[in-house]
Amino acid sequence: MPLPLPTPPPLPPQDDGLSDGRDFAGRQIPGARDAQEDSYGVIPQSEFAGQPGDLFLVVADGMGGHAAGEIASSLAVNTFAGTFLESGTACDAGRLWDCLEEANRRIGREIAARGKAVEGMGTTLLAVLLRGTSARWMSVGDSPLYLVRGNVLQRLNRIHSKAEELADKVRAGLMTEAEAREDPTRHTLMSALIGERIYEVDDPEPVDLAPGDFLVAATDGLNTLTDEEIADLLAANSADGAAAVADALLEAVTAKQLPKQDNTTVVVVRVPD
Repeated sequence: MPLPLPTPPPLPPQDDGLSDGRDFAGRQIPGARDAQEDSYGVIPQSEFAGQPGDLFLVVADGMGGHAAGEIASSLAVNTFAGTFLESGTACDAGRLWDCLEEANRRIGREIAARGKAVEGMGTTLLAVLLRGTSARWMSVGDSPLYLVRGNVLQRLNRIHSKAEELADKVRAGLMTEAEAREDPTRHTLMSALIGERIYEVDDPEPVDLAPGDFLVAATDGLNTLTDEEIADLLAANSADGAAAVADALLEAVTAKQLPKQDNTTVVVVRVPD
């Protein structure tokens, strides 16, 4: 008989700022779901021997239903972050790969130990490391990372779901954006942490940031909003900082009142002037 699933430690529904002055905010809403299957964590530079202004964050969107999804995302965030803090690897790229592989192994061990109790368990993962005025990331699945500079929004990471294929068709003129957003297959994942082989990982070189830029790391529940709506909300609220932007994004998602609205998590970071 499988052991009962442990209840993961509660993660804060909101988290603002750091003593070193980095302007960031994390927020979560359950949407129309009975449980919160997203997890996130934000680690200041003081905890990983970084320089002033450095920041490390992880966002995960669990799958496998209530309990299993919560466990998967929490395991991924806590294992990834813990491995990062304990790593003696000097190379950031290698350090992040070590974290990813250990998080995937940890999920695999949980699945092996609990069997059918966690059938279908897995999670997306998005990790972002800010060092001064540059950012690098590693992502698996469909949790997006956006850069907003002025009034221009750009998704930085390539997501691993049918939504990317549908977006390519929109760009090619083969379907409309509205058709792509309504396609029932758009949320099908092509890669995730499930304790087995990871089929796709987005792991590019770091990108340079500019003063006043905003980064938005999120779960796919944010995709209830269009890119234009996200950009407009950033433009309208950026002067008030990361917390105002995070609140505005989730208020806009809630205002849509979608009957099947997914959990939504956002972590917003503003690059200082």
